[in-house]
Amino acid sequence: MKSEQTGTGVTLPDQRSPSEPAAPRSRTVRRRSGEDSSPGGTVRFFLSKAESNGLPSFDKELANESEAIVESLKTGRSYFVISEWKGLADLSKKVPLIRKEAITSKKEI
Repeated sequence: MKSEQTGTGVTLPDQRSPSEPAAPRSRTVRRRSGEDSSPGGTVRFFLSKAESNGLPSFDKELANESEAIVESLKTGRSYFVISEWKGLADLSKKVPLIRKEAITSKKEI
């Protein structure tokens, strides 16, 4: 795009006409981290039983999610991802605060 020059030697940038829309602003969307994830918590993977009848019933525990996905693909059954939490109450302030804490016990396969 060309710039217009005035007789005084000052360079003016091209100006948009009022009918041209401005460039759209880009938005960055950040995921909320913290409570929905399991930082430091133990996550366990189980293959479902073949005859589950709509209720969650665990068959075999798997070492990691990759193994669970492969077994799910081989058998045609679903797998479950389980994380353990406990509720805690913070009574140190005027208004009690209830929060959750991940259980970080060692898993045994």
